[in-house]
Amino acid sequence: MKVVKSPRVILLLTFSLVAPLAAQDTYAPSKIVRMDAASYLQALPKDGVVSLKTIAGDFASNEEAATGKYADRRLTVIGRISALDNGDSENKVLVVTLQDASASLPSVKCNFLFGAIPQNSSIEVSGDGSQAFLVRRDRNGNILGRTSYLSVGQKVAIRGDFKELKIGDIIMTACKLLSSQKRKMLESNR
Repeated sequence: MKVVKSPRVILLLTFSLVAPLAAQDTYAPSKIVRMDAASYLQALPKDGVVSLKTIAGDFASNEEAATGKYADRRLTVIGRISALDNGDSENKVLVVTLQDASASLPSVKCNFLFGAIPQNSSIEVSGDGSQAFLVRRDRNGNILGRTSYLSVGQKVAIRGDFKELKIGDIIMTACKLLSSQKRKMLESNR
């Protein structure tokens, strides 16, 4: 008996073996995954406000359950700034890293996109990364003023969308800084 292998059969076999693997890479947490996360971790509050210690602790203790808990959620994380950096793309203007003083838990990297700062403004980060300044400009691009925006060690509340866990860092995107009054109010409700 002679076996003839046609390119069409080989292509179909290859696709049928690769398609399930590709589907695994595009992980979208299901209701069951969220329920599983709830059994391992404390539930996310309805207002979506968590401390840096809580979110970092969740990922340190059970990465899969934490991904199920926070995936596709808009969160407010309250914590201490450990680093400031310029965004590495045209749309990303600032990266704020939140981490505990001992650096024993994962950090939360908050990506501020272009629309997160006032119009006709830009962000400048000091050379040592300890401060970020908001630079206001007129229509012609001339500098009207510069004010301190954020600094390392400052306690903040940042609202953003959980994106992923990447090389041990919890990544949030479309972030916005909440006012210190709002942060204090949220902390008092805890």
